[in-house]
Amino acid sequence: MTTRVLVVGGGLAGLLAARRHLRAGHRVVLLEAGATVGGAIARTALPDAGGLSLNTGAEAYSTSSGAVDALVAELGLAERIVAPREGLGSRVVSDAGAHRAPAASLLGVPSRPLAADVREVLGTSGALRAALERFLPASFGARPGATVAQVVRRRLGRRVLERLVAPVIGGVHSSDPETLEFAAASPQLSRGLAEHGSLTSAVRRFRGRSAGSAGTRVHALSPTMASLPEALQARFLAAGGILRTGVEVVGVSRTSAEEASAWRARTSRGEELTADHLVLACPPDTVRELLGEAAPAIAGAIPRAPSAAVRLAALVLDAPALDAFPSGTGALVAPGTSGIRAKALTHASAKWEHVQRALHEALPSASSPHLVRLSYGRPGETLPDREQLIDLALADATRILGVPLDREQLLDSAVIDWDRAMRQPLPGHRAALDSLTALLAEQPSLELVGSWRAGTGIDAIVRADDSLTEGSRS
Repeated sequence: MTTRVLVVGGGLAGLLAARRHLRAGHRVVLLEAGATVGGAIARTALPDAGGLSLNTGAEAYSTSSGAVDALVAELGLAERIVAPREGLGSRVVSDAGAHRAPAASLLGVPSRPLAADVREVLGTSGALRAALERFLPASFGARPGATVAQVVRRRLGRRVLERLVAPVIGGVHSSDPETLEFAAASPQLSRGLAEHGSLTSAVRRFRGRSAGSAGTRVHALSPTMASLPEALQARFLAAGGILRTGVEVVGVSRTSAEEASAWRARTSRGEELTADHLVLACPPDTVRELLGEAAPAIAGAIPRAPSAAVRLAALVLDAPALDAFPSGTGALVAPGTSGIRAKALTHASAKWEHVQRALHEALPSASSPHLVRLSYGRPGETLPDREQLIDLALADATRILGVPLDREQLLDSAVIDWDRAMRQPLPGHRAALDSLTALLAEQPSLELVGSWRAGTGIDAIVRADDSLTEGSRS
């Protein structure tokens, strides 16, 4: 008999789960509360910029494992893969100034603390302090559940934490290194510390002598990353999957012993759907609420991972001074940097040649069109007011890029909010996930997927789905 699978949540993790079960020969229904699938992989059009398509969420994916490139090729999108412009690098900005981000680093941890580009950021004393890390016992500062700040400060020193690691944790993970669990932030680096004896040795093993900064070890899709969920949706529907958008699941229960199916889901429309297998691809707080009565032990084991609200400002500018790409592909900003509220800036038209071409095509009358994106929202901070954000973003971009920018150069802009996309694993998160995995093993008809389990980024989500695919074959 065909297994009926219900997938709740149409973000990337939900789409991949739906695809996996459909390919296994199951009947799959995918429900998404929003109007479109893709979650934080989305796009919008800027009307005053000739309808230019803009990434409103994730703009790229890590190439470290090759998992996403393989998926993209399988979906027939290989010709759309684009790489960042070579030779630019990125910057880190702090009260010590704006410096080129050190090459061959991971989570901001440098592989060679005494390299010239690291000494420029840390100063000689900070670099020497970091270089001593390789002489410390591997266990020093790395107790189970330790935060990023606790590990990095003790092993590498305050300057590495404040000037290199904190900008990555804030800009990429939207988290605070004082509360983000180290093992959850980078399982690879956590394992590497135990295996290789030091953080710097682990980074050297993982990164080698790579000349590029972390921001250049990525790929994207042209015209936007939204091509990925769109392709997954098209393949899912073509293979007979059922997709319903605008349908929110508000309750989940177990069916009675007399019924063949295992799960019943109640929607905001008053419907009740039954399924043999239930996949919840939702934020952890939503999953906890949905399973509170149906599977209280599992609901109680879901770790608390609060979300960080993020507000983005996209600026389309006609600014010849930006033709020199003054900050390379962009910059990460250290918390507390004087006069700058943004936590990160991406110079998209510098980073991606396809974006620059699209700008020239959409705005033929502009002499030097550029797209710059700034992000705001660290834990504990109040988001800037939407009405004042564009002026703030212009001021912050001026300071970060070192180029005067104002509304006279502004061709179009957009403000984008993400309220629940970025999760902050707290101390104990990794151990809690291990306990949750053990409980789920006793409930094979229930599956929980998403970035809160897989980790931050498209690559982590795809790798997690790949491991489930391999597990089902073994």
